[in-house]
Amino acid sequence: MSHKSTYQAKTKKESRFVDTNFAEFQSANYNPIDGYEELVVSSLEQAVQPIHLLIPGISDYVTHAKQKCVQNSPLLTLEECAAIYLYTMSTNLFKQLNKALRAKKRWELKPWFPFLKLFITALKKLPPLNGTVWRGIIGNVTSGFSENDNETWWSVNSCSTDIKVAQAFLSPSGTLFAIHTTSGRSIHEYSAHKDEKEVVLLPEKGYPDGSRYEGYLKNGKRHCFGVHYYKDGGDYTGQWVDDEQNGEGIRTFSSGSRYEGMYRNSKKHGYGIYWFANGQIYDGEWIDDKGNGQAIYIWPDKTQYRGMFKDNLKHGYGILAFPDGRTWKGFWENDKYKGEIQ
Repeated sequence: MSHKSTYQAKTKKESRFVDTNFAEFQSANYNPIDGYEELVVSSLEQAVQPIHLLIPGISDYVTHAKQKCVQNSPLLTLEECAAIYLYTMSTNLFKQLNKALRAKKRWELKPWFPFLKLFITALKKLPPLNGTVWRGIIGNVTSGFSENDNETWWSVNSCSTDIKVAQAFLSPSGTLFAIHTTSGRSIHEYSAHKDEKEVVLLPEKGYPDGSRYEGYLKNGKRHCFGVHYYKDGGDYTGQWVDDEQNGEGIRTFSSGSRYEGMYRNSKKHGYGIYWFANGQIYDGEWIDDKGNGQAIYIWPDKTQYRGMFKDNLKHGYGILAFPDGRTWKGFWENDKYKGEIQ
């Protein structure tokens, strides 16, 4: 027996795309969201249970969301599709969520943790958007910002790729922001209002050196999986433990170099491949950020060394093969060939 939703859409008097004043914008980014990451992803019904007193009729909203959301997404589960749809419905859910996100007393956000876990898990499965999105603040706040400012988003912020959507909710004295994002998630295909062309900016953690982090936190530290964007244009995508790169990761550098492999305490350690910007390749073992152990080193002219390394230098037995067919087989010491020493 099916259950029919009694949800009725309300007139959209408020918008996810606009902060009502500058203080609201600032408080929305007061503190990072921390604590929900360790939860297990639950059903949408279970996720909203702790907030049912804050949002009368939430059970009907959930039923409606599950009936109307995308049913066969290749990227998301039905629960995840419904969570995004619920967020975009014309209810006071986003208003209450934003209120909790702005609270200086972070315990006020705790009832929202199960929903945030489901919602943000869904968002992170969607491909990142690199482009310009729009968000507004009611009132003239231009004196508080400069062009090309970098802003750290602690909370969940909705924007639109269509400037007219954000403009529609602004008063005559509103301020419209053009935001360039490299990590926003477009949810318009999963939204209750597809015409709004909505993009959600995920919570990030900023650092004094101008870098930023998007991913999971534990006790305020990078943990599990995340992406760290460096100010110079490089980034690290991979596993973290207690604020350090630990496990498998990919590091790209602004120079054009790239490393894919294992890390221990933020150093290359274990097996990994390093592609140098000049075309050289090191494929092998690492210890404490240096090439140590068995590896293959290839030069752009196809010269190739197979053998042992110590502190980034050829050291021990190895074979150096040249493109013309010549080979040096034998022992090396501090990058110098010693010959076929018995």
